[in-house]
Amino acid sequence: MSAEEPKNESSINQEDIKTVQLLAKGLMEIYEPPIATLSTHLKELTDKQEAVHNMIVSESRRLDDLQNDAMLDALLAEIATNKEKLTSLTNTMMSLHKRVQSLQVRASNVEKAAKSKASA
Repeated sequence: MSAEEPKNESSINQEDIKTVQLLAKGLMEIYEPPIATLSTHLKELTDKQEAVHNMIVSESRRLDDLQNDAMLDALLAEIATNKEKLTSLTNTMMSLHKRVQSLQVRASNVEKAAKSKASA
């Protein structure tokens, strides 16, 4: 029995090795094409993801620029409003100045008339 055992073990081992090799070859034939396809698809997906990321970054910058433009537009609108207020205040001041001058002339005339009446 002991003489046959080593022979059986070596033949079983050879058969096991062949079986394992065939199974490995079969598994490789089954799984290798999908893995290669997955690798290709993953690379395509990564490239597309990078392109989308670049588009998002670009759009974000554009939106920031637009927002800054909106702030600039708001400041320009405020300047225009303040200019209108200043023009209105200037016109009011000019009108008041003319009225003051007119009242001073009138007061001077009333004073002259009062002096001439008091002298006469």
